[in-house]
Amino acid sequence: MSFSSLNFEIKESQKLFISPFDRGFIFGDAVYEMILCIHGRCIFLEDHLARLKKSLASIKLTPNFKEKNLADGINRIAKINDESFQAIYVQVSRGVQLIRNHLPEENLSPTVFITSIKINDPSDQQKGISTLLKEDERWLKTDIKSTSLLANVLSKIEADSEGHDEVILHKDGFLNEGAVSNLFLFINDDLHTPSLDANILPGVTRAKLINLAEANNINVIQRIIHLSEIDNAQEVFMSSTTKGVIPVLRIIGSKFDTDKPGDLTSRLREISVSYTHLTLPTKRIV
Repeated sequence: MSFSSLNFEIKESQKLFISPFDRGFIFGDAVYEMILCIHGRCIFLEDHLARLKKSLASIKLTPNFKEKNLADGINRIAKINDESFQAIYVQVSRGVQLIRNHLPEENLSPTVFITSIKINDPSDQQKGISTLLKEDERWLKTDIKSTSLLANVLSKIEADSEGHDEVILHKDGFLNEGAVSNLFLFINDDLHTPSLDANILPGVTRAKLINLAEANNINVIQRIIHLSEIDNAQEVFMSSTTKGVIPVLRIIGSKFDTDKPGDLTSRLREISVSYTHLTLPTKRIV
């Protein structure tokens, strides 16, 4: 049995209902976050809440709750579901509007939905993935973590239908990111990643990995990366909140092809796993 909360009221997940007139349902007029929780303790929660705050400001949605109340709500859902490894999904929509109109009514009450998704131990996912190069068809404000994800969904469907795990999106000849992940390349032992000037999400895990790499004497270069450079990469990996460092073994549409994760990727993955466990809150939330 799983539990979720709607506007901070906790119920069994199957007994919780959101109005079909909610603007998140009608228009995708909502933003969200995914937070990794290990043994009931949420990782980098402050970073996720800060990004959510920016997303809300970007869509001109003023929350009717305090950040502390949201953090408490997230921690309660993590605790009550009591999974060893879970992702807490937080969605804030503009609220319910009974008359469909692109222009939102004034003084709507935002809808806050929090639920738990059981996941595998991120540290176990070391095998590596197969990816597919694909033209980026998403909108141009990927810095907003919007629930309007149809282009991402279609990309994942295409990759899966061709036997691959993820896509690597590119636009106008330059690399961006995956459908659900950020992108990194090792070139001449330096770690390269598309800069925030590219059409990418400022990933929380991405930022942590950049800091960890630099702290461990790995030179990190954030820049615009041409699509052709992927052919000359020593190693490629992707990153996400729920999977951490994800080694890439194959990129269809490029010359990159290997049979196992590279040493540099494996080293950074080990550093990341150790750091994540070191930064666990010292006490479970009660």
